[in-house]
Amino acid sequence: MSERGLHRIEDDLAETWFEDWAGAGVAEIEEFLAKHAAFLRFIEADEV
Repeated sequence: MSERGLHRIEDDLAETWFEDWAGAGVAEIEEFLAKHAAFLRFIEADEV
């Protein structure tokens, strides 16, 4: 079991498995970049 919950084999056999997998990865990258951008804004505001 991962932090995302139970893994179901039916999900791997679905026709959209690759799109689902890639979409989840892109969403995680976007979340990371948003946090990074917010931190940079915080640092820049502190310098001014």
